[in-house]
Amino acid sequence: MLGKDILDVSEYVGNKPLQIITSIVYSLYLIFVSGILILNFSELLRLIYFPNAATPLIILIFLLVAMIANKLGFKNIVKSNTLVIFVILVTVVVIFIASLDKVEYQRIFPIMGFGVKETFITGSLNVFSFGGLLFLYLIRPNLKEQKDFKKVGIISIILSAIYLLLSVTSLLLLFPFLTTGTETLSVYMSTRTIEFGKFFERADALFILVWIFTFLSYLSVIISYITKMNKKTFGVKNSSPIIYIVGILIFLVSLIPKDSSQILFAENVIYKYSALIIIFVYSFLILLIGYFKKTRFNLKNKIRAKRFLINVNNQNTN
Repeated sequence: MLGKDILDVSEYVGNKPLQIITSIVYSLYLIFVSGILILNFSELLRLIYFPNAATPLIILIFLLVAMIANKLGFKNIVKSNTLVIFVILVTVVVIFIASLDKVEYQRIFPIMGFGVKETFITGSLNVFSFGGLLFLYLIRPNLKEQKDFKKVGIISIILSAIYLLLSVTSLLLLFPFLTTGTETLSVYMSTRTIEFGKFFERADALFILVWIFTFLSYLSVIISYITKMNKKTFGVKNSSPIIYIVGILIFLVSLIPKDSSQILFAENVIYKYSALIIIFVYSFLILLIGYFKKTRFNLKNKIRAKRFLINVNNQNTN
């Protein structure tokens, strides 16, 4: 189904009701994930650079910038993302290379120390780290060339895998044991070990600046896609009210966790299993049913066409 996203497939499979359900499920998931991530990142900024500032104020600033970006249009967000993605990839590579002189390769041993079951069966649940694949279900209508969708998907998966591999490898080889459950803070810890000579010893400040722009870009994309989904599903012409509502909802979600234990529970349990269910089960089933329905429809058309040709030939023969 060229040029169709998961909402179009949902409508094809289960008519308008299923499309509405899919839009609501995706919107709630993205709002929840954004709320937890923005709380985590804002709390990190407050602890390190703004100890006297209130976390909700930092969150509000992020959301205001993201909402303004959406008011400027989706094309501007895409253009800024093109630069930001390149910068963040370079940043991850720099962190990995710059920390090589401090790594201890013995920390990778014993390989599969928890056993085959824990590594390949229980550990398979960690596929939720590729939760960003959700955007592949939504991005197709935005492509100028539909034939590029497969290439875009493959490149996205490869880049995500490289990012995760370099990040996890640098953390594993730098630290004997990480007690923190926050990925952002863990990567930040690795930047604190980097020094570029004696003239630039606080490289972490530069990386934090890059991550601020990266997070703003990510938040802008989240709000943009939630807006697009609800405009398509409910036939809303003016996107401004949806942008404001989404921003408010993300802000409210970020206020729900009261302490670090609740944040960890939201990240390690709610986010993990909701990503697995929504992205790798629910969405896959919709696409699978849509594929079989389309195949069956095409098969029926071929049978009808053959019967029609047979009837025509019989009439000509008679």
